[in-house]
Amino acid sequence: MNFGKWTRLLFAAIPLMAGCAGFWDAPTNSNGGTTTTTLSSGNFYILSKGSSVSQIYGFSIVSGKLTPLTNSPYAVTGVAFSIAMDPTGSFLYVSSSAGVYLYTINSTTGALTQGAQVAQDTVALSIAVDPGGAWLLEALGTGVVNAIPITSAGAFDNGGTRVQQQVVLAGIQVQQMTFAPNHTFVAVALGTLGTKVFPFTSNAVSSPIGTVLPTIATTNTSNTGAAIAVSVDPQSRFLYIGETAAFSSSTTNSGGLRAFSVAASPFALTELSGSPYASGGTGPHAIRPNAAGDYVYVASWQGSSAGLITPFQVSSSNSTYKLTVQTNTIATGTEPFGLAEDNLGHFMLAVNSGGSPTLNGYIFDTTTVGKLDLTHSDSTAASPIAIVAAP
Repeated sequence: MNFGKWTRLLFAAIPLMAGCAGFWDAPTNSNGGTTTTTLSSGNFYILSKGSSVSQIYGFSIVSGKLTPLTNSPYAVTGVAFSIAMDPTGSFLYVSSSAGVYLYTINSTTGALTQGAQVAQDTVALSIAVDPGGAWLLEALGTGVVNAIPITSAGAFDNGGTRVQQQVVLAGIQVQQMTFAPNHTFVAVALGTLGTKVFPFTSNAVSSPIGTVLPTIATTNTSNTGAAIAVSVDPQSRFLYIGETAAFSSSTTNSGGLRAFSVAASPFALTELSGSPYASGGTGPHAIRPNAAGDYVYVASWQGSSAGLITPFQVSSSNSTYKLTVQTNTIATGTEPFGLAEDNLGHFMLAVNSGGSPTLNGYIFDTTTVGKLDLTHSDSTAASPIAIVAAP
């Protein structure tokens, strides 16, 4: 998960920042969508930077009604940067200007309880948990990635046999980081410096991060293009990269989605024919494949106007894959920053850092495959920067 837009401001302000516990404000609008539904969702969590206090908001959708989880919102120590969940849905990690903290998730209510500090690094701009559950990775604003061993209880494995590893990124423009679901590689979007990809070995005792592959340069290498989002499809077949200024002939619709097929042995990435694909808007800040992997949704900014989500269909012919942009784009709030699909596969959820609203909920249209229908709009969480859903 990333902190993209806020990186420079927060990096400069870190010494002055401190967090405190917040208080619960009931949702101002628990529906507000154009489509009604009685569907329910699994639990999901929104990381809110806020204007003065950072918090985590927990929600589920119960019979169509947006419902806060017990004791939500939950306090964040310091100013929030990034959020990640372990593969079992038992633990949540939040990085902030005070370090990286562990939260346990109540298996019945979904409520969070803040636990110990897992890492003291105060510039972990993006964090991710190894799908094997053995390592927490943090990409720092100082230009390195740390691999921190964690226990089955989610804590730092301080007394174990595994050894913490640090790898140089050769750049400090950290935007987003993501794991392949099969935990064989990790990718980091680094703005104008392109995208770094590292092989990964979850069961390693030391050095789980392998030798970095050649940097994936931005499509537009004139220092105006920037890699700002990364994602991997659920079957680990494709690496997706969102870039600004991917199409230099346009300033208002220059955002592009790049897609790379992944070969396992030997590990290799091959960009699909036709990539990059126009995603609309100035830059795709969030990329989310659906659970089946046959569609990928890209949320893009459009300046100070409402953002948009563009769906792409994934198909193959004679073992050759392609992406096809769909015409069923849909509006979000301003500056969409994160996308998540709930674990029941009923909803696609978008958070918008610029508001109007800060949360959008969509169901998958029952007539037009891949289309999203707006069902929920809410602005409880101020300045949200990320969203994660329970597995």
